[in-house]
Amino acid sequence: MKRGRSMKTGDRPNIHELAVYTVRVNTVLDYIHEHLDESLSLERLAEIAGFSPYHFHRIFKLIVKETLNRYVSRVRIEKASRHLIFHENMSLTEIGLECGYSSIAGFSRSFKIFYGMTPTCYRQRFHLFKPRAATMAEERFRLKMQADSYSSRDIDNMIAWALDYIHKVRIIHMVPVKVLAVRHSGISDKGLSRELSHAFDEAYRQAHHHGLLHSEPEMIGMSYDDPYITPQPLCRYDACVTLSPHAESRDGLDIAVLPGGKYAVIDVRGSIPLFWLLCELLVQYWLPQSGYVLDNRPVIEKHLNNPLTDPERHYRGQWCLPIKSK
Repeated sequence: MKRGRSMKTGDRPNIHELAVYTVRVNTVLDYIHEHLDESLSLERLAEIAGFSPYHFHRIFKLIVKETLNRYVSRVRIEKASRHLIFHENMSLTEIGLECGYSSIAGFSRSFKIFYGMTPTCYRQRFHLFKPRAATMAEERFRLKMQADSYSSRDIDNMIAWALDYIHKVRIIHMVPVKVLAVRHSGISDKGLSRELSHAFDEAYRQAHHHGLLHSEPEMIGMSYDDPYITPQPLCRYDACVTLSPHAESRDGLDIAVLPGGKYAVIDVRGSIPLFWLLCELLVQYWLPQSGYVLDNRPVIEKHLNNPLTDPERHYRGQWCLPIKSK
């Protein structure tokens, strides 16, 4: 792989170099998440990025805002957390091995340092194997709407409507689609940020500039992390636009394939808090009784409008949860 330019201590990449380096670091991030059960040495990851180990360590921290060791340690624990919540039949040993821990003792020790509780306690407290009397989604929604001065009766009616509407979920099979992605770090339960909106604009601009746009382009988000496990400012999100099937990779452009497969899809129209409630209910209420389990693919969001330009700041789109049969 071609190496980046030699940099002196204290040098910072210019705007063009930073764009190229960001794509290469994002490739490493994807590799890390796909190989958490393996040893992830600085030397190996630097080779994938095309930098010397010294320069890669500096560039990684510049772009990701975390050291490499801190990042790998955090995402190992976060993956383990998801397994504890969603996969009832996985043992602690299996979860530890899949997340890169060679022993149950090492896994339990690292987990307790991170969360202040053992993996067993975490699973007992947060699991989503069975429906609960009231989901955490309902409790969070109730607190938010109370803070916005909604009455208890209105909140009860909205939750009752959402619990009924969630049964309108459709199961579909998506085919893989080429997209141009602009990686963004951070999502917010307050709605689409201007920074994320600009990321979508940039994806469209780049695809249009290079003549890569699909004849009927769609704006799609790929969300990789659970915002209630990964801190919201650190959640990975790809702002994407669909491309022509014949589009080819180019230096400095992040051209990816939106993974196909089976998805549970809910159509969403309304306020941002209602959007979050429906998305959470799909995971916490519908999924445990559906006969499906969560699959290891990103959540797909198909955006039909920009709520920042909507007169009522409402959202229209589809939220697509990757699933597989139990």
